[in-house]
Amino acid sequence: MGLYEGIKDVASLVQKADNIDLYRKLLDLSAQALDMQAEITRLKEENAELRKGQDLESRIIRHPENFLTIEGESEDIRYCPVCWGNEHKLIQLLLCDDDYCRFVCVNCKNNGIYDYSKRAETLRRDEGDRARLDKDSTL
Repeated sequence: MGLYEGIKDVASLVQKADNIDLYRKLLDLSAQALDMQAEITRLKEENAELRKGQDLESRIIRHPENFLTIEGESEDIRYCPVCWGNEHKLIQLLLCDDDYCRFVCVNCKNNGIYDYSKRAETLRRDEGDRARLDKDSTL
């Protein structure tokens, strides 16, 4: 028998006994019990959310290039450490589609470079291209 059914049965007995004061007290207690049951449900949900957050926190990998990844997910999915630190929200970074390996957070505008070695290679290549263009333009 659940809480609600038990209260209902006792209320029926009290009503039959024709004791108005006892019936009012029982109604007050039943309202309190239902409020407590709602609070327990809310606290269980909050507890589950906190546990989920702790589990996620333990799976976060922080990278020196100023982005986060999640253990067990693709390394290509990068998240903003600023949004995680401030709001505990995982906001996926927008990777700029260029050879300079830049990223930006659409939420807080945090930005940076996610692959310094590839960027250095691109810059060396671009310097070589500029040098060739300068040489060709002097001819």
